Amino acid sequence: MSRELLQQQPGPSAYVTSGYYQRLYRIAKEWSNPGPPVAPEIHYEITHLLNRECRLLDDGRFEEWLGLFQDQCIYWIPSDPAPHNPGGTITWEIQDRRRLEDKIARFRTGFAFSQLPPTRTRHSLSNIEIWAAGETELRVRTNLNVHTYRKGEHGTLACMGGYVLQRQDDESWLIEVKQINLIDADQAQGNISFML
Repeated sequence: MSRELLQQQPGPSAYVTSGYYQRLYRIAKEWSNPGPPVAPEIHYEITHLLNRECRLLDDGRFEEWLGLFQDQCIYWIPSDPAPHNPGGTITWEIQDRRRLEDKIARFRTGFAFSQLPPTRTRHSLSNIEIWAAGETELRVRTNLNVHTYRKGEHGTLACMGGYVLQRQDDESWLIEVKQINLIDADQAQGNISFML
């Protein structure tokens, strides 16, 4: 590989540091202790955002889906029902923005063999709890069921979905963290190479 091409390759995410891993771990421990609910109009707005996120995933519109995330973001699937610090434990997935972009690009090549044919999904959210964690930060906890079909096989993944949302300068909300706690995270999983 030429020096010029090497220089064009993206480097590691500067924001994923040991301190950021510790922040994720603190957040993971707080999902069972939600704060006071937000106002109904904010609840409606955020529910709409999360429903849109599910629809974009189900429709395979991954580039638009990633547009719902801020530049500094994390997509995390722990491998334990009680998540530990992701900086020191194995996870099913932990991906920053750059890796999410790479995963989507790989899907689009037609050579992502774990997704040939692609998994068809239907995401269902329920029990949506939303609370403020600061003036510009919201936390959302949901029950998430992902119904799947691939190669003649149906499946359902039962999960807790945890989101950290950050308010932008234009007053919109973007996802900083999406954490998916599989109910059987400590058991062998099948092909979960699609986007949960």
